[in-house]
Amino acid sequence: MSEIFRAAKAVTMVPGAPVIDDAAVIVEGGIIKEVGTYRDLASGFSGKETDLGDVTIAPGLINAHSHLELAHLRGKCPQGQGFVTWVEDLLKQPIFDLDRQKLDEAVDEFKRTGTVMVGDIATRFAKDMAGLFETSGLFFAVFVEAIGETIPRKTFIPKGEFENGVLSVAGHSLYTTHVDVLRAAKAEALQKSLPFSIHMAEHDDETAIMAGEPSAFLDLLQARGRLLDFTPPGKRPVQQAADLGLLDETTLAVHCVKVTDEDIETVRDSGATVCLCPRSNEFIGVGRAPWEKWHASGVSLCLGTDSLASNHDLDLFSEAAYLKRNFDGELSFEDLLAMLTRNPAKIMGAGHQLGTLEPGKVAAFSVVPEKIQELF
Repeated sequence: MSEIFRAAKAVTMVPGAPVIDDAAVIVEGGIIKEVGTYRDLASGFSGKETDLGDVTIAPGLINAHSHLELAHLRGKCPQGQGFVTWVEDLLKQPIFDLDRQKLDEAVDEFKRTGTVMVGDIATRFAKDMAGLFETSGLFFAVFVEAIGETIPRKTFIPKGEFENGVLSVAGHSLYTTHVDVLRAAKAEALQKSLPFSIHMAEHDDETAIMAGEPSAFLDLLQARGRLLDFTPPGKRPVQQAADLGLLDETTLAVHCVKVTDEDIETVRDSGATVCLCPRSNEFIGVGRAPWEKWHASGVSLCLGTDSLASNHDLDLFSEAAYLKRNFDGELSFEDLLAMLTRNPAKIMGAGHQLGTLEPGKVAAFSVVPEKIQELF
């Protein structure tokens, strides 16, 4: 059955395409068949009609970085006291005591705020998280996290067939996971044509650990029996990632707060995508990524909310509003919305289904809220 959706405006996010006034989208079987003005498309249309009202519609949002497993920790972790304090407190929490009600609430929050796909990091319960997303109807890429490992596994990615997403692999960081494990994880993702994710250059202690300098976080980890045989490479995180072959056009590098101009050039030249998590960085107190330099570099950028242990909510439009309000310089509406739609769709391997409103794509819409529109 065909259905026509009418809205005051439509931002298709097709590169170069203008905003459509008095827009209409014809959908059949959940797939977009036509996009244009209501006047042009309604003529001769005889199916169901839904008027969305005086709203601006856009492609469904894609949250490029989340930790759904921590949904039960909303409001339970310290704010603004730095990474070491945050981690110390986090390690005292029942991290892996999943709460099904809180998980369901988190999934509902994704959907309620316009998100249609999530890039999720799963430390222990990857298939459970994938199953939860699948049941909910959300699209997903669940990354099985390799953390604290020194010996490569035979395979990092468990078997599983899903209609709405994939399982892949992520390295936790360049210091908490052995270089051989990181290389092997990246190699498996490449071999299976899947995206690879890694937290990178998130905080000052990470930079210090990699350089072999004193670090309170390293002291904390070693006191817990971790990183006892870690050998500092004497490099900045981005350079180490590049030298290990972890950065290419299928890599999603998350955070990228503590970077130099040379680091930004290295990432740009590699073709990797960067996921910024501005409110999480502010919540923990690790500083602010050089958003303006990342944007000016031409690197493909995405946004993520990170976990509810380090953010107030999972509303990607709120993440975007925070970035825009605090951005020093020009950031266009299209460039901001690209971080929530077509850029993450591409790196997640979902560009054939999501990211733009055009024929052949899944009919997944979001409504651009006033808090975004009033910023332009």
